[in-house]
Amino acid sequence: MSDPVSDIIQAFKALFKQHESDTILSKLRSIFGSDATSEVFTYLCLHGASTAWVIQCRLEMTEPTAYRSLKQLRSIGVIASALKISHVKQSKGGPRPTVWAIEDASPDEVAEALRCHYQMLSPKYKMAEKVAQTILDKIHETGRPLEINYSDIMDQVKELKSSFTTPDIADLATQYLHEKGIKIWR
Repeated sequence: MSDPVSDIIQAFKALFKQHESDTILSKLRSIFGSDATSEVFTYLCLHGASTAWVIQCRLEMTEPTAYRSLKQLRSIGVIASALKISHVKQSKGGPRPTVWAIEDASPDEVAEALRCHYQMLSPKYKMAEKVAQTILDKIHETGRPLEINYSDIMDQVKELKSSFTTPDIADLATQYLHEKGIKIWR
């Protein structure tokens, strides 16, 4: 297993050999001078692309903070607009959301960012995510194996007394949990 500190040192050595250190240091200050900007940068490095809405939801950031961080990263050339999302039917207008991507983001990462954006707009999905997160928290607290019965998911949905139909939310929560590596027994 490699040592993260050694990996960081080696990466910086290679970086400083290729570019002027003043330029690199200036960009690093711009990225890591703000906790929010460094969080957004890290998220984009891990996922390749995202919208401001997804960043707000996933990183629990306010709208101005998310946009300020994206603007900072765009101004130093770390990210660029990859796609403008078309208006949703029956929307009242306003600016069209943008998928922002790092330089080497793949088309699949951009498509995943778009899919995630539409999911995060769905009230049903947000409810299902809340249910799934509650279940994940319980699993981690108890140290139980990473598996659950579908009936337990249904029970958790019923506890929240959602206005949505229980099976709809349970199915979305099941999908979310499965993506997180949880085995679902039916």
